[in-house]
Amino acid sequence: MNKINYKLQLLYKNKLSDSIKLYLLIVLSFFPIVTNAQQTGLSIMQKMDQLKKPSDSETKIKMTLVSKKGDKERSRSRVLTTIEKKYEDGIYKLKSILRFSEPKEVNGTAFLTWDRIDTKFDDQWLYLPALKKVKRIRAKDKERSFMGTDFSYEDLSGRDLKSDEYELIGEDIVHGTQCYKINAIPLEKGTQYGSRLIWIDKENFLIKRVEFYNKKNKQIKILDIPYHVKNGSYWTQTKLVMKNLKNGHRTELDIIKVIYDQGLKDNVFTESYLKRN
Repeated sequence: MNKINYKLQLLYKNKLSDSIKLYLLIVLSFFPIVTNAQQTGLSIMQKMDQLKKPSDSETKIKMTLVSKKGDKERSRSRVLTTIEKKYEDGIYKLKSILRFSEPKEVNGTAFLTWDRIDTKFDDQWLYLPALKKVKRIRAKDKERSFMGTDFSYEDLSGRDLKSDEYELIGEDIVHGTQCYKINAIPLEKGTQYGSRLIWIDKENFLIKRVEFYNKKNKQIKILDIPYHVKNGSYWTQTKLVMKNLKNGHRTELDIIKVIYDQGLKDNVFTESYLKRN
C-alpha cells in the first residue's frame, strides 16, 4: 500500500467534511512531487555519471577540422589513438593518453591527462616530437585551443560532479531523442565558462548536446553527440562535433575502433611513455 492511499484511509476514518478531505488530498498528492523535483538536476547527472564504464579502453579516431570561408568549406584530417584507464586510488578518477599518428607533421605528438577526483585542475602534459620536449599545461593555458581544434585543454579534462550546481530547466528533443535539459553553473572561479546547458537522454542517461557560455552569458561553442552504440555493457560515442560559434570552425571526431578491458599497466600513463612513438 502506498503512502498516499494510506493517508486517504485515515482521512475517511476521521469524520472530516468533504471540502477538507479534498483540500488535504491535493496537498498530500502534490507535496512529494515538489520535494523530489528539488534534487532532479543533480540526480540526473549522478545517473549519467554512474553508467557502467570499462576498466580501460583504446580508441582509434578520425579527426576532421573544418573551416568555412563564405559558402565554401575546407577540411583536413588527422588520425589519433586514445588510451584510458579508470582509477580508484582516491586521488585520480581517470588517466589517459592521446597520440596522433597521421598526417606526418603531427605524428608522435601526444597528450597526457591525469583526471583528478577533487575540483582542482587536472594534471596535463603535451609532448612535441619536433622539440623532443614534454610541456606541462599550466592552469592559465587551460582555455587555449588544443592542437588547432575547437576543444580547449579544459574541454579535454574530466569534470567532477562537485564542480557545478545543476538545475533541471525543462525537456527537449535533440537528435531525435527525448532529453532532460540541465543548466550547470561552475562553483570554481578558474574555469573559462560561465555556464553549460546539457541535454541528457531520458532513457539511457547519455549526453547528447552541450552548449558552452562565457562569463558574459554569451553562447560560444556547441558540442553535439548524435550517435551512441552499446558494446556489451558499455555505451560508446561514435561521433562528436564541436562547433565554434565565433569563427564558424568545427572539429568532428569519428570513432573507428574501440577495444575494452585490456589490462593496461600504470606505466603507460607517465611522462616517459609520452615520448614513445
